[in-house]
Amino acid sequence: MIGFLRGRLAAKHPPQLVIDVNGVGYEVEAPMSTFYELPAIGEPLTLLTHLVVREDAQTLFGFATEDERRLFRSLLRISGVGAKMALGILSGISVAGFVRCVQTEDTASLVKVPGIGKKTAERLIVEMRD
Repeated sequence: MIGFLRGRLAAKHPPQLVIDVNGVGYEVEAPMSTFYELPAIGEPLTLLTHLVVREDAQTLFGFATEDERRLFRSLLRISGVGAKMALGILSGISVAGFVRCVQTEDTASLVKVPGIGKKTAERLIVEMRD
């Protein structure tokens, strides 16, 4: 598993960015919340990562904070939520906002996130209560 990357930002085109780590360019997908925290091209940065391995792809996801990565990993455990949907959720709502929605059972706010319908919002609330 790759826990983090430390290097220089080589390129950024949401949702993808490239981090140059000692001459190796790592392609990373990141939520918009992380993109807002990125430095200018060529500047140093550190991203926490999560590697998703499927039979047809290996995708590295990057996060500015441990809370983002923890929520991403929790979302992946929910039936019907894949990496792309989890990335979309993190791009559409903050970690604190998501926690607030779960605690108050606010499905209306969750369905405003692109790709989240009423049934998915209800499932997220039920399975994320813990």
